[in-house]
Amino acid sequence: MYNDKYQYRILLIEDNDGDYLLVSEILKEIFSAHVLTRLASYASVKELQNSLQFDVVLLDLSLPDKQGTELLRLILEQFPLTPIIALTGYAQLEFAKESLALGIADYLIKENTTAVLLFKSIIYCLERFKNIAALARSELLYSDLFNFNPQPTWVYDLQTLKFLDVNCMAVTNYGYSKEEFLNMTLKDIRPAKDYKRLEVFVKLLKYNGEGINDRIFTHIKKNKEKIRVKIESKIIDYKGKKAVIVVANDITSHLNHLEIIEKQNEELRHTAWLQSHVVRAPVAKILAITNQLTEDHLSIQDQKFLLGALTTTTEELDNNIRKVVERTEKIFEEDASSSILGLN
Repeated sequence: MYNDKYQYRILLIEDNDGDYLLVSEILKEIFSAHVLTRLASYASVKELQNSLQFDVVLLDLSLPDKQGTELLRLILEQFPLTPIIALTGYAQLEFAKESLALGIADYLIKENTTAVLLFKSIIYCLERFKNIAALARSELLYSDLFNFNPQPTWVYDLQTLKFLDVNCMAVTNYGYSKEEFLNMTLKDIRPAKDYKRLEVFVKLLKYNGEGINDRIFTHIKKNKEKIRVKIESKIIDYKGKKAVIVVANDITSHLNHLEIIEKQNEELRHTAWLQSHVVRAPVAKILAITNQLTEDHLSIQDQKFLLGALTTTTEELDNNIRKVVERTEKIFEEDASSSILGLN
């Protein structure tokens, strides 16, 4: 008896009483705690309400009402999440291969089945199914994270650049159907002038796993609209292929807003220059003229000349102030327009 305290729940599907006694004695020898349920026909198996109540199924391949491949398929369909070990009295290599290909966990010859062999088969099959279940849960989690990511996300082949998978947001944002995406490569969503940069990015990604630092690219939607996106990428193993998973964040509006801000800043710089140069120059002239007007020795003709110059300079100052006000109002109007468009 092995030092295994787990109470295994074992279903034995066997119509032969002698074989049932043999298997039950072996199970008593190898497991200190277990519950053995015996069914002698496929009809009785079909009546089971809960296929998950057993840890493992030991199946005789020749029952009174079903045999061979047909029986295998039916049992596999009824117990999709339970390891099934086939027990047979015949050593048929081709049938054994077929059984394993269909999904049977193991294939044992009854007359060669020992306590050690059956113990190993049961334990190995259970551990293998645990690993398969863990992998399935991991793949399901990956699938959920991939499909429910609020950003366009895709996987592409690192060698061919062909799309291998895309999520719903990629389909929605780019306008291509999933089927269309899977018949495309990365080049199909890039302008031709960016092909060289794309090739450099992919080469660097192969060698250092990171690509280039500047990850802002131009993409083209199905409707020919060009957008600017910032991408995050990582090399992964995808169904046996070396691939890259990409998350693409559309930053077109953000970049447009930055351009508007930069344009406004340029306008403000120009306005500041007007204030410091164009406005201050007439002010300096006015101060000089008023200073001269205070002199006592000025003739009437000089006074008239200076007053005329003062009027002209004042009009120049007024005109320059008007320009500054108009430019400032224009900046505020553009800022308000960008806010209405949702760029702030």
